[in-house]
Order: sequence, then C-alpha cells, then structure tokens
Amino acid sequence: MLKQTARVAGSLAVAIALASCGGGGDIAGDSTEFSVSPSEWKVSTVAVGKNNCTGLNGSGPYVFTIIGGQAPFRIVNAVPDALTVDKTEATGKDPKFNVWLRGRCGDPFIITVLDYHSRTTVVEITVESEEPEDTETPTTE
Repeated sequence: MLKQTARVAGSLAVAIALASCGGGGDIAGDSTEFSVSPSEWKVSTVAVGKNNCTGLNGSGPYVFTIIGGQAPFRIVNAVPDALTVDKTEATGKDPKFNVWLRGRCGDPFIITVLDYHSRTTVVEITVESEEPEDTETPTTE
C-alpha cells in the first residue's frame, strides 16, 4: 500500500511539473520551424511617371512576426535606402519588427532574418507604381 501511494504521489508530482512548464507553444520557441509572417508583401501606388513610388515615402509601419527559430534573431536590411527597419535584433516571446517604406520602387527588396544557429529566412517586399488610366476628353461633332 505504501509503495502504491508513493507511485501515485510521484506520478502526481511529474504531472504538476509538466503542467507548470506551459507545454510550449510559444511562437518563437519552436526551433524546428523558422519563418517570418508575412514572408512576401506587395504594395503599389498610382502615380504619374514610371517607377514613381514617392507617394509611399514614410508609409507604415508594416509589422512582421518571426515564427520559430532560436532567439536572438538578427535582422538584416539589404536596401536601407528603400526600407527602414526599426531594429537589427529581436528577442522575446513574440519577436516582431516594423518596416517603413522610403519612396523607392523595387522588386523585390530583401530583409534577411538569422536565428541563433545562423539559419536564415527572408522577407521579399515588392513596391511598384502603376500609371493612372488615361482619361480622354469627349469630342463633340
């Protein structure tokens, strides 16, 4: 009887210990998966003149979330004259970074994210402009 009580008490202690650890599930805690959400993003503007994205200068912030991997994360902006990224390193339970556009067109602008083990994932951002439709003046006969 004493042996059975000790076994039940031991099992209960293990169950409590497992329940108190939270069981995982943190976005940044799953090291088998590593990505950024969204991984691709496209924005366009209507402007006069080909490749005129100046109207998008300063737009944002656009929020990107790092999923999986192992913190700390390094964030590398390959085109700093086209994009502003608010940080070069992210940590914590739900790591995020913000991006603002700087008024340049491009396809794609790349942001690379590296985790503690130097695994990489990228964000591709496409910024483009479209010419407005021509409006013709009606003719009278």
